[in-house]
Amino acid sequence: MPRLIDNLVHFNGKHDESSPALSHKMGLVNLRDLVEATAHKWYKDNEKDSTKAKWGRTYNWKELVKEIDWRSLKVRHDPVIYTDLEMPGAPKNHILFRSSFLNDTNREQDYNLKAVRRTVSTCSFSIFEGYTTEQTASLELQVPLPKCVLEASTGFRREYTLEQSRDKQVEEELTWSVESNIRIPGMSQTTAELIVQEDEYHGTFEIKSYFVGEIRVKLYKDAQEILSLEFGDLEDLFPREKGFRKDSRGIYRITRGECKARFGISQKVELHAKPLPTQDTNHRTIQQQDLRKNSMKDLPAPSAPVTILRELVATIN
Repeated sequence: MPRLIDNLVHFNGKHDESSPALSHKMGLVNLRDLVEATAHKWYKDNEKDSTKAKWGRTYNWKELVKEIDWRSLKVRHDPVIYTDLEMPGAPKNHILFRSSFLNDTNREQDYNLKAVRRTVSTCSFSIFEGYTTEQTASLELQVPLPKCVLEASTGFRREYTLEQSRDKQVEEELTWSVESNIRIPGMSQTTAELIVQEDEYHGTFEIKSYFVGEIRVKLYKDAQEILSLEFGDLEDLFPREKGFRKDSRGIYRITRGECKARFGISQKVELHAKPLPTQDTNHRTIQQQDLRKNSMKDLPAPSAPVTILRELVATIN
């Protein structure tokens, strides 16, 4: 039986571990909703013994302000496990910069190529099974990036925090620069392209999170504290039908989600050269044009078109 001690109620109930196991895919649960639901149930069953004994009256649950103290609740996360890995395929090329150099002399020329461009690498996390909370640092979920993404030197941090939402997208800016001399042969045109290669990653992950400690709920009416409830056994708050399980280490919940990333991995400069037309080539082109003109001199001049006018006479009967 719960005991009322200085307006503080302790809970130490147990759940029946023999209940049939449910599906592991339980979706998302909000810890605040679970705590408030349990507190509400107790309040309905005991409001006359608790509030009326102390305040001489009872209060409507909807009129009360609920304040949850999470400070004594700790969450310990096991290492993340990535599954269903879709390894990056052939990198995709993206041209960030293009410049053409024209040398219409017979001498070789040197040009300086200098360019700075920026790209954005993106990474998104989506949670489709697990728990959400209010803004509580101790309950935040740290999700590290998979090894293949980190090893690509993409500019991402090693891990990211999923705060209170089920989705998160991060962007990291990368700077690509090139500075080199390009030698252009005489009578030629060279095009230089700065190309960045990008990879993509898509995989699912899961994290087992253990909950340790206690949670306190304070109820207020018009800024006056009416009741303080302390949940000392987390099995009262986190039941099996909501996806929580218990082993020798304690109460835990599995979080499952997916990670998608698009990131630059390398850069390269490609040179494409082609010769310019020489003077001999230009001379032959002019001669060919003159021959075409001369061959048309003996052709008869085109005659003017003849227009035939016909008068239409209307016949009246």
